[in-house]
Amino acid sequence: MVLISDAFAMHVSSNCILVGHGDQAVLYSSNAKVEMPVRLREGKVRGFEWSSLNQSQRLLLLYSENEYSLIICTSICDKDQFQLIYEGETKDWINAAMFFEENATDKTRFVLHTSHSALLYMEFNITSSEDCKVLELARCTDSSILYYTRLHGNCYNKLAIISGNAFGELLLWQTQFPIESECNSIMKTYPLLLRLQAHNGVIHSIDFDLESQLLVTTSDDRSVKFWNIKKSADWTTAELKPMYSCFGHGSRVMCVIIFKVGEQTFVATGGEDSYVCIWSTAGELLLKRRQHFGAPIWRLGFSEDAHTLYSTSSTGNLVGQNLKEIFNRDRNRPTMLSSVGDANEFPRNIKFLNDDTIVGLSSSNRLYYTRILPDSPNDNNWLLVNDFPSYKRTVLEVFDGLIATCGHRRITIHRYNALTNKFENLFDGIRMKGTIRSFQFLSRDQYLVSDNLGYCLLLKTHELCIDSHIALFNDREPWITAALLVSEHYLLLGNRKGHVMLYHRSLGNDFVLKDTIKFLHGKMGANFFKLMNVNKDYANVMSGGHEAFLKYLHIGFTDCTLTVRQRESVPLAWVEAAPSEDLVLGFNDNHIVAWSRQHDVLLQVECGGGNRCWDYRLGSNLLSIAYVKQKRVLFHSSPLYSAVAVSRIKDIQNNTWHTRNCNTIRLLTPKSQADPFILSAGDDNIIKVTKIINDSLFQCAELHSHISTVRCLQAHLCKSENDSSSWLIFSVGGRSQLCISQLNIDISNKCYITELCTHTLQNLTPSKTSTIEARLMAIDIAPHSTEGYFSIYVAGADGKISHYIWNCKNPSHLDFKTFVDIKRCPLTVQWIGNKGLLLITTTNGEIYGFDQTLQTICVQLQLHVTGVNTIDIYVDKHILHILSGGDDENIKYTVLNLDSKRVEYKTEFLGLHNAQVNALSIHCRTKETNEESEMFAYTCSIDRQIYRINLKTRQYSRVGYTCIADVKGMLIDECQRMYFYGCGLQTICRQ
Repeated sequence: MVLISDAFAMHVSSNCILVGHGDQAVLYSSNAKVEMPVRLREGKVRGFEWSSLNQSQRLLLLYSENEYSLIICTSICDKDQFQLIYEGETKDWINAAMFFEENATDKTRFVLHTSHSALLYMEFNITSSEDCKVLELARCTDSSILYYTRLHGNCYNKLAIISGNAFGELLLWQTQFPIESECNSIMKTYPLLLRLQAHNGVIHSIDFDLESQLLVTTSDDRSVKFWNIKKSADWTTAELKPMYSCFGHGSRVMCVIIFKVGEQTFVATGGEDSYVCIWSTAGELLLKRRQHFGAPIWRLGFSEDAHTLYSTSSTGNLVGQNLKEIFNRDRNRPTMLSSVGDANEFPRNIKFLNDDTIVGLSSSNRLYYTRILPDSPNDNNWLLVNDFPSYKRTVLEVFDGLIATCGHRRITIHRYNALTNKFENLFDGIRMKGTIRSFQFLSRDQYLVSDNLGYCLLLKTHELCIDSHIALFNDREPWITAALLVSEHYLLLGNRKGHVMLYHRSLGNDFVLKDTIKFLHGKMGANFFKLMNVNKDYANVMSGGHEAFLKYLHIGFTDCTLTVRQRESVPLAWVEAAPSEDLVLGFNDNHIVAWSRQHDVLLQVECGGGNRCWDYRLGSNLLSIAYVKQKRVLFHSSPLYSAVAVSRIKDIQNNTWHTRNCNTIRLLTPKSQADPFILSAGDDNIIKVTKIINDSLFQCAELHSHISTVRCLQAHLCKSENDSSSWLIFSVGGRSQLCISQLNIDISNKCYITELCTHTLQNLTPSKTSTIEARLMAIDIAPHSTEGYFSIYVAGADGKISHYIWNCKNPSHLDFKTFVDIKRCPLTVQWIGNKGLLLITTTNGEIYGFDQTLQTICVQLQLHVTGVNTIDIYVDKHILHILSGGDDENIKYTVLNLDSKRVEYKTEFLGLHNAQVNALSIHCRTKETNEESEMFAYTCSIDRQIYRINLKTRQYSRVGYTCIADVKGMLIDECQRMYFYGCGLQTICRQ
């Protein structure tokens, strides 16, 4: 079964990594991936401790919120075998644990520290099946709620406890000199030795290294604080003095570790902003890198052998980053190359000629080149290109050894010979009418040139013969910023104004404008076009510009059309290039950023902003960047994929689930397939299409049409033939946004998404037109008998239920019909097609039933005292079975006669849950002996308990537990699998 949940626990050792995924613990090693033989009853794994028993055996202590387990690990022929030997519970949340190394081979002693400063000193006999024996129950004179604790010591009598509480205080006490104890009692009280106001919020993590005299704390206040820690004897002599307050995170800092590389000490922190920061002991920020695609980072661990920093997150993923380059400070910094030319001369433009050669156009309109030596890049010399024509240049472009420079009307082409370092002049002459602003290499012998007067030519061969004229828009800045020769007859251009234009070659050989998309990337031109695929009927092109989106264009050859099929959000302020399928380059603030679809941010180079001249060169694993800053050329080269050593870790397969809460899912089951596709959406503004294969989740497609939270979606099967299917997706969320898209699944299960339209909904009344500021909460659809027509019902947080008519043949048009104001916030909308009834639940516990036109209230029932969070229905002829759950922690079962509109039966199930009920589902099973069916319900709430209810006998039982936090809902598929979603995803086989 699938489990995607918080990874709150991690332990890194020399030969393995132990990670807690929700209520499971998994050991990753070079041999295999092994799941621990323990499944927690009601908590998530929070921590691990190891103890060595003998040469072949170790003891693992695993603890969660208030549970702990002891597992023996036996190594036989390089294989580890695990056996659960004990499970226990505490009455308080466990914050930390520690083993004490004893000489006894049959007994082990350990401590558990809880969140109200209580300490359990325990002994367990490994050879017997007896319970753990409590040797001492210690407590501190301070009993404030503690959020994090570190333990230090080799024996119990000298154990130091350093904790952080909700008030930002750092607390220290030791189990050495009790102030309260009784002779026959195991309870003892110890004094608080130190209380220090450290932060302005909850302290989330603490780490210290006595050898370096360094202690580091992190907190809600986004700060990382360095403290000098000294003690001359026991902990009663401990002194803590503040050193630095460091700020590198944009939100809560959740974890910190101190680690050593050789003789150097470093500090690593991870935050809720998904960034990992590495600091020197002087508080200097050495590295700031985003990981986990925006998901909060919970834990960090470091492997000294591999120089690898590991992190886990709320998505349960384990990510490793090799830090060898970080510790080599000289190689990690950009290198300033030598000055160009004369004293007052400086480079205005630079380009890579090949992997180790850069060519630069100077302020004196002279051309220079230099070779970068791999071991000593700062020893370069700029050499002047001889016989270079002297005139004022505006353009420098390079492609496959060809160098193009342009100015007023004039173009010069050189060819570089890497073996002889010679520059051959291929062409120098006048081709244009005005000052040339753009020169695009379409191929090695086809070029597109445009000037400031809007004159544009397609030139060919090194003689620059005119192939065709291209008419551009008559704008103030008409020149071309990006160009792509899609095929012999189709040309795609982007201009400085921001328009993207499709041209088709006419019979007269000139290119004629056929279609235009205005302001594709805003009011700035596209930076690049990348051909994704092409056949005789169409072509797909990726485009990037001055915004945080990649856009995918569809070119139809038959009708010469240009449309935007899809957009993809990227964590960049703007996009400059996409040199490979995985890699995207662009700018964030004053950094050049290399972002990977598979690994998130790979590289950040501080350059001073994206408005400067720069270029890149990508090898197999090496990215080289050159840029001009303060009239000097700087060079940086770095391996991109500093992957974890594969020999050490096996079977790490990270998921691509939502990085924020998942609010809604739908199951799409194509014809003749048992495993459904999961259509999901959430607070990360993304709609995902995923599929479960062999208990692993594989992402098939993503949709980035929403600009805010997606609250609800519906899917409609519009076509199914030959094992392929087509679905319409209707989704609503924040910013009054309704998006409609089409999902096509082919015979090989490949998914293709097309954005059909996006609407910002408005209330159209006789008196005024007003944009709904409220979030759209829910949506449902009703297909019409006329093919392609749909009624769309949308519920807004302001209480208005709106009815629209939509035709898939004209997707950009949404026909508003009517609305009704129910004066309270609706939570769910559900259309019952065979009865023509629209059910709406609200925050005051009511349920409404409207007819198709929203003119008549057919049903109005008070089901709950407060909001109805979730509802499921089952229609049996004229009888409607309604199961609902709400904020009042109650579950209601109502049977409604749809003919008479009267309630025939109702009951409630009190006390099953102790938190709001957000997930439930009705399941009907027909008996083989007769036609009478059994009707069951499954329910789950924020308390994460799962109950099964027989709706006929009213008998219920607890059948399980989900470790998904903040459960938003559940579904049951045809294979009897239950899907629980919220802060993660879990599938459980129905019992």
